[in-house]
Amino acid sequence: MAPVGDKACKLTLTHDDFGGETATSKAVGGGWPEALSRLKTLAETGEPFYMPAPISA
Repeated sequence: MAPVGDKACKLTLTHDDFGGETATSKAVGGGWPEALSRLKTLAETGEPFYMPAPISA
């Protein structure tokens, strides 16, 4: 994190070192936009994103 103002910081996320397009990189790469959106909501509102527990079969 790096400060960018009085009450702000810049978060830089790097997710790499997969050794190319692997099944793992494809599986985890798609989740980042949603995770970062939830983090942004938490930072802006102070309210965590509610996510119900998965229903067991």
